Amino acid sequence: MPILKKTAGRPLMQVDNRNALIEAARVLFVESDYDKVSVRAIAQQANVDASLIRYYFQSKLGLFSEMLKETLAPLTQKISQTNKAMIHNSPEEILSTYYSMMSQNPDFPKLIYRTASLPDSPQNRELQARLLTLMPSPKFAIIDKIKDADILKADVDVMCAKMSFISLLIFPFLMPELFKKAVGIETSPEFMQKLAKHNASLLRHGLFADGNQPSQDCKK
Repeated sequence: MPILKKTAGRPLMQVDNRNALIEAARVLFVESDYDKVSVRAIAQQANVDASLIRYYFQSKLGLFSEMLKETLAPLTQKISQTNKAMIHNSPEEILSTYYSMMSQNPDFPKLIYRTASLPDSPQNRELQARLLTLMPSPKFAIIDKIKDADILKADVDVMCAKMSFISLLIFPFLMPELFKKAVGIETSPEFMQKLAKHNASLLRHGLFADGNQPSQDCKK
């Protein structure tokens, strides 16, 4: 069961050990590769007993998976919502949610990128499989849905559109600090929300057919 701790000057209170482990895992897995982060180090970072990792998550891999799931939850929920809502709003809502979420965890995209880029091995395949279960391709098929709704511009290549969307989604958080300084960019949560609207506008004007522009289906 969760450990009860008593803090100086305060009554006995239950410490949220599970959340502490999630937060500690997020910090350490962002800083170091998976195989370099030990169960003991996570427990020390969370200031709890290492046995609680098995109690809550069964293993280090279970903790890693749950940390990914909980961090990405706002994004996956928003994607599920936009898949059922008006498709015109989908790119902007997804960008806004992702930028807002990652502004609170600015180094987390680096963890996703590093995990996705791991060399082939049984352990790494398992890590990547856990990551992919949180981001199945049907949920991210925004461009395909735009095309199926007959609102994609006639001259837009679907594969290029997908690459543009992913680039706008991910690169702002992977851009090296050296490049940011070179062009005078200073990031903040407020700036990222402004950038989300800007990039969504680029997508909307670049992808969506309007009354004066035929869609791909109309072009046939």
